[in-house]
Amino acid sequence: MIGFASPQLKAYLRQANVCAILLTKLDFASGDVCVHSGVGTISHDGDSYLGVGVLGKIGAVTQNGKVQPNKLRLTLSGIPPALLATALTEQYQNRQGQVMLAAFDEQTGSVIAADVLFAGRMDVMTLRDGASASLQLDLNSRGVDWKNARNGRYTHADQLARHPGDNFFEFVAQTTERELQWGVPGGSAKLTGGGGRGGSGSQTTGRRQHK
Repeated sequence: MIGFASPQLKAYLRQANVCAILLTKLDFASGDVCVHSGVGTISHDGDSYLGVGVLGKIGAVTQNGKVQPNKLRLTLSGIPPALLATALTEQYQNRQGQVMLAAFDEQTGSVIAADVLFAGRMDVMTLRDGASASLQLDLNSRGVDWKNARNGRYTHADQLARHPGDNFFEFVAQTTERELQWGVPGGSAKLTGGGGRGGSGSQTTGRRQHK
């Protein structure tokens, strides 16, 4: 992808002979699952990454300059039954996941530099059991959230649920159908309407009553 790599990683990739690997980190409820596209176990930033070699596959990461949702599909084949059971019972949906491109030193077995190639939230996992069990997991970019409706409201109860102790909307309910003076001595205006966070818009109207 254009413009994602740090100067350190770019300098390494310009060399005549390079070794690059992909690091995948998934935030499962019981702990992070970390794997890489090589073999053996390597360490990076305090995490141990298990090599899956040819058993792991990562879909194409695209960048087109448009503001739109993107998905990245991860596939792992030949997984043991114990890991399948974990995948079936773990809480993972909407938790964080990321894929990094890393420069790897084969002589020292260490990661020289790594930058995030794709980051998003885990979506539905597809499991296929049989002689060669496999699973597929999609990572959704942040743009997927833009299509989802927001169910929040500008109410006292909703505000307390989001921010306990914040009474900013405490008196909102009292303003409904309340008579207010509206610029003309002796006149009043009745304000009606409501608002919500996201979803369809609302309109507040004022009616001037002359006496």
